[in-house]
This record gives sequence, structure tokens and C-alpha cells, in this order.
Amino acid sequence: MKPYLVFLVAAGLFLLAAVLLGLQAKGAGPLPGDLEFSRVLQSALPPSDDVRQFWVVVGEALRYSPYLAVAVALGLRKWDWAVLLVAACLPIALFGEAQLKPLFNRPRPTEDLVTIVQAAKGLSFPSGAALQAMAVYGTTIYLSRLLGKSGGTITRIVTALSVTLLVLSGVGRVYLGAHWATDIFGGWLFSSAWLALLMAGHQWWLQQGEAANSEVE
Repeated sequence: MKPYLVFLVAAGLFLLAAVLLGLQAKGAGPLPGDLEFSRVLQSALPPSDDVRQFWVVVGEALRYSPYLAVAVALGLRKWDWAVLLVAACLPIALFGEAQLKPLFNRPRPTEDLVTIVQAAKGLSFPSGAALQAMAVYGTTIYLSRLLGKSGGTITRIVTALSVTLLVLSGVGRVYLGAHWATDIFGGWLFSSAWLALLMAGHQWWLQQGEAANSEVE
């Protein structure tokens, strides 16, 4: 199967999983495993100013990562990479959270269930931070993999760093009491569906370019 078709199938599967999870979370409190995960996490890392500051730093890294990624793409003169990063992150930042959360109307965790380290407003599912994190870090991983063998160590480092920041950004939101774990998974799934669709288009574009070059030769 051609790469762009694989991404199209993946987009459909991610979207289906996200919607099914959203239907379970719609208007609901903690789903199975949510409460246990939050309490274990907060017990392992008792709330303190130092720990809270660490998660704030992780959140700041997420905020500025899209700008850094686009700047690197432009510096490498990878114009299609820069366009893909903007297409992945900007619509999610502007519309993703605002359009999706009202559909599921899920309340945030409350003080009677978990410790609220940092209060957050609005609805809970899907997590806006998770949507944004997957958009930037997922696209970064995809682009680093395009380097193939020429990337080598750089590809592995970028992938490991991106996965680490993706997981930390999600865990941080749960630790702060702003979200349930399923809010994070929901954000990752919805964002992955969007990314897979964009990557399908990018793979198709790359394939057309290769076909055109073959004809010229």
C-alpha cells in the first residue's frame, strides 16, 4: 500500500477511536482508570512549589516549540516542512479546543476527587494541551523520520526528545488536576487524526514530485 494511503487509513482509525472515547467521556466524570492514575501520580509526586514549577516549565516548552520547529525548518530551507508544521499547529490552536470541547461537555476534575494544584477553567475533553502537543511533537517526529539514514543520530535524538516532551506535557496536566488521563488520550487521538490526514497529503505531494523527476530523467 502506498504511504499516503496508509496515512489516510490511520487518520480514519484515529478519528474513530477519538469519537468512541469522546462518547464515553461525554458529560462524565472519571472513566475507569482515570481516578486511580491521578491519585497514584499525585501520591508519587506530592504537590509542592518545586514540582509545580517543573510542570510550568514543561508547559512553556510546549508553548514555544512550534515556533522553534518552524524556525528550524526555514533555516534548513525545507519550505514544505514549515508549511506542514503551520498547517498542523495553527488550526488546532485556533479552532481545535473551541470546537471539540462543547461537543462532549465533560467537566474538569474536582477537589473532592483529586488535588487541584493549578485550577483550570472551561471543559475538560479533549485536552487542549494534548491536542497542541501531538500537533507539534508528532509532526516533528514525522519530519525527522523523513531524513532516513542521512539523519542517523539526529533523528533518534529528535524522536526521543519529542516523545519525552509529549508524554511529560500530558502527565503534567493530570498532575496539576486540570485533566483526567482520558482527556489527554482524547486530545492525542483527535490531533493524530488531523496529522495523519496532513501527512497523507504530504506523502502524495512527495510521490508526485518523485514521479515528475523520473519522467524528466
